[in-house]
Amino acid sequence: MRNYLTAECSKAFRRFYFHMALAVTLLGVAALVFSFWLSFHWGNIGMTFQSTAQMVALILSVGLYATLITGDIVFSDQYKNNTLKNEVSYGVPRARIYLGKLLVATLVAVAACVVLLGVYVGLCWMLFPHGEEDGLVWQILGYCLAGAFPLWLGAQGLVMACYFLINSNTAAAFTSVGIMAVVPTVFQVLGLVVHPVFEVIRQFTLPFMVENLRNTLFDWGYVGLCWVVGLAWLTVSTLVGLAAFQKKEIR
Repeated sequence: MRNYLTAECSKAFRRFYFHMALAVTLLGVAALVFSFWLSFHWGNIGMTFQSTAQMVALILSVGLYATLITGDIVFSDQYKNNTLKNEVSYGVPRARIYLGKLLVATLVAVAACVVLLGVYVGLCWMLFPHGEEDGLVWQILGYCLAGAFPLWLGAQGLVMACYFLINSNTAAAFTSVGIMAVVPTVFQVLGLVVHPVFEVIRQFTLPFMVENLRNTLFDWGYVGLCWVVGLAWLTVSTLVGLAAFQKKEIR
């Protein structure tokens, strides 16, 4: 397993796709911070380290959909290119293939997250004035990331299951987005017109829980619930994906 993980990591981190996606995202981060700096430079005294750094709490849900990119970087359209068929033909156990790619996709996601958050918060720290509330900012960021991380893991597990079970990467991506974004809306509508139980179910979907983090600041019980729900999504999607992949005919 270690050799397989090493090979997959080397392939993923050397891909032009990975570096291009990271570079484009970093440019977006830099442009966002620059727009904040222009606003501050033009007299908006509300632009401080506290106000800008706390923006992270407002865009946490972006991380859920970023798992589509990290999953694609690792899976790399393997049905289309027949590389997955070759791995199976060479005798690599399917469980090793599935779990190995899931672990590498998670590692890629974590590495990208560390770089992007580090650059964003670092730029905010250097460019904007500080105040007595700086300590609170770090606490808010720590709280939000502690709750969002397991939910991102659940999203990554779901995305990888879709990539393994659907032969088209495009169709797999749309299916993942549908499950994460459309299904909660369907539950919301059903909760309004059919029965409130559907609204209760919606509150355990990944986007709802991520977005609700900023409304439950320092409720560590809610963070614990995020870990339970996120790991449940990861476990169920992985078990379903792995079981189906074991029986899937690869052409």
